[in-house]
Amino acid sequence: MISKRYLALDGLRGVAALAVIFYHAPWLTHFSDLQITKNAYLAVDFFFILSGFVIAANYAPGIAHGGDLRVFLTKRFFRLYPLHFVILVALVGLEIVKLAAQERAGASDIAPFTGPNSLSLLLENLLMLQGVGLEGRLGWNPPAWSVGAECVAYLLFAWVALAGLVRRGRLVVAVCVASFAAYLLIAVSENTLDVTYVLGLVRCVAGFSLGVAIWLYSPQKFPNAPFVAGAAGLLALAVMAFAGGGATVAIVPLFVGLTAALQYDEGRVAKFLSTRTVQYLGRVSYSIYLTHMPLLFVFKTVLKRVAHLHFHAGAHGQILDVGSPWIGDGLFAGVVIVVLAVSWATHKFVEEPGRRLGARLAQSFAAPGERSAEVGRSAQAPT
Repeated sequence: MISKRYLALDGLRGVAALAVIFYHAPWLTHFSDLQITKNAYLAVDFFFILSGFVIAANYAPGIAHGGDLRVFLTKRFFRLYPLHFVILVALVGLEIVKLAAQERAGASDIAPFTGPNSLSLLLENLLMLQGVGLEGRLGWNPPAWSVGAECVAYLLFAWVALAGLVRRGRLVVAVCVASFAAYLLIAVSENTLDVTYVLGLVRCVAGFSLGVAIWLYSPQKFPNAPFVAGAAGLLALAVMAFAGGGATVAIVPLFVGLTAALQYDEGRVAKFLSTRTVQYLGRVSYSIYLTHMPLLFVFKTVLKRVAHLHFHAGAHGQILDVGSPWIGDGLFAGVVIVVLAVSWATHKFVEEPGRRLGARLAQSFAAPGERSAEVGRSAQAPT
């Protein structure tokens, strides 16, 4: 059976990936102090919910068979790891350049291969354990923590699916209640959902589980899907624009409703998200997510060294004093253009070859009668 591609959800993932860049803007802009910008990290929770839904839709029906389990793990690895690895190699290269420059011109702000770019954190990232937080801090490519957390969620999902537990019933309802409770506990205890490491892993598994539940309980037809998508979308924007602290937890059920409704690709919201431009963002969303922080680092370094800009500590590292929000807006626009260009290249030359290699290897695991369907599923899977 060839899996359906969820165009609207794919487009929304692209919009969410773009929002994360705004969240990490490292200098003053006209949007820096807007609440919707400060809450843009919530896009990660949408990623978790969407991932659970899409993974369940594509793999839950057949993963109980050993061959399908190998197919699932192989395709997930080659979908995520090649780009993650290439970016780590590039970042190691930058540290080597920093080391050479330090030997010639003196010490830099942070010594090469120390702090967030230590060798121990590099090993943690190479093993995709950055979502577990063994060292209790982010390192190398900070957004990749959520990718590592999702890898843990994949393994848990594979184990549950292999045991035949991914089906409607009281257990799933209990898991959903526990997932919402986990989100609420994080919001109350931390006064935010912007957590990583241990609580971040709980956050990921909770969101992923809700996504699986959406797939399990979605009806074949949903006449009110366009209305629900529009209402949930507007309310989610309202939460991001006005809510602060732990109150942002209100967005979780809205993301659930938005994902559940948009899967049918019906209505004005779905039509907009299915446009060519937004679909492009969806296709390169993983590249946008993993490349934007390294590129922001390069921009900051160049501005500091060439323009001799001062900086101060911020929520996500150094904040450059560019002098005017208008200058910041222009610099940010340049960053977005570069990120989109690099993401096009990494998607074409890293992601797609990795995905195709994973599909070929997965095909060798599938039973002969399932191989053609597996190839079709690889071409259609939106994540």
